[in-house]
Amino acid sequence: MIAKLTKDKLRTFQNKALVQYGNIYTDIENATIEQIESFGLPLSRRRHHVLQQTEQLRAKGAIFRNNDKSILSNGRISSACEACRTGTGSYTTFVSLKCHRDCYFCFNKNQDEYNFYLQNKKNVNQDLQSLVDQGVKLTHLGLTGGEPLLHPAETLAFFRLADELVPDAHTRLYTAGDLINEDILQGLKDAHVNELRFSIKMEDTIQKRNYILQKIALAKQYIADVLVEMPVIPGTGEDMKELLPELDKLNVFGINLLEFCFPLGNASAFKEKNLNLKNPPYDVYYNFWYAGGLAVAGSAELCLELVDFAIDKKLKLGVHFCSLENKFTGQIYQQNHDQALDETFIFSVKDYYFKTAKVFGKERGTVKKILEKHHEPFTINNDYQFLQFPIQSIKLLKNRDLDIVISSNVVEMEQNQQVIREVKLEWTTPKMFEMLEI
Repeated sequence: MIAKLTKDKLRTFQNKALVQYGNIYTDIENATIEQIESFGLPLSRRRHHVLQQTEQLRAKGAIFRNNDKSILSNGRISSACEACRTGTGSYTTFVSLKCHRDCYFCFNKNQDEYNFYLQNKKNVNQDLQSLVDQGVKLTHLGLTGGEPLLHPAETLAFFRLADELVPDAHTRLYTAGDLINEDILQGLKDAHVNELRFSIKMEDTIQKRNYILQKIALAKQYIADVLVEMPVIPGTGEDMKELLPELDKLNVFGINLLEFCFPLGNASAFKEKNLNLKNPPYDVYYNFWYAGGLAVAGSAELCLELVDFAIDKKLKLGVHFCSLENKFTGQIYQQNHDQALDETFIFSVKDYYFKTAKVFGKERGTVKKILEKHHEPFTINNDYQFLQFPIQSIKLLKNRDLDIVISSNVVEMEQNQQVIREVKLEWTTPKMFEMLEI
């Protein structure tokens, strides 16, 4: 077993060096939470806890992926979602960030150069040609927005070029759906687009949602895989349980239930709906690229409830819970997977962080002797009084009463220099530890 290293846990330790080191990270976490709440939406007083729900889903045969960050009602999932796990070969772009909708939870304002791309367009074909010319292997291509179909000519030209340059790549288009028509669908079909993802807005009227369902039915006549991808807003459970069977009747391939997020702005709209932030907001506190914002309390629980509902109702469409944490793993994989660190680190195939073990203070001498006896590598840091060694070597300490810190790390590049950034500390003992957890 590995446990989070919290303030409360640190108070139980007698090892002063360990406590001092652990407090550095808990202080950073507390400061980050204060900064998060400065955006205007408070954290929920109830801490996030879904263990009972997830165990119930396991018992019912739900499929757990990506270290339990992604959960499926059945085996139907887009290959683009599978590629997203590591980001390898996957490329998603946009023509512009212009959109005809005005969703209160839209996070496009967090995108780089948002104001510029409201008024200007990317040359997506030139960008794609450049990637191919550089020899980048592309297995999955997506076009999103804004709303891509505000630029139908550019959208169709992008997929035609993709079909020419990388005909084996899986291609997909994201859309709100209301601008879809038969001419566009025929163009997408002619360009061999594999997948069309609609977004249904639960704040729309029933009439508007039914209109989008009609567009989905039309798209099914042209595109092989039609999906829905939408954030799941707390309080919409009954409407969602009506929507899922309707999508199933339309023979939709699947639906991605996204954890609903606060985009760090427009807090008043969230407060009016009595929404708070998930507590804790992150599993790992780090500068993630994903611009979606912070998870809202209650969304994950409702997503899991809907996966459970789909299993009970034996729906054919794949109902996929994509958590906010699931969005981060591709970044961590891309930063870490091809890096070479010293022998005290191991690359985790579960969460893609580099892991290492540390002991502190007087316990360094005991562990050092054992590691030397077995010719195991280690490093010593005198500034923070720790000895760092491979996690695999913990088994050599099984008869010792020691507190061990498991450190998770990300590789960053600064001025072409490799920098190892420690981002998470956990606690274990030789008797508690199981290598399967890494």
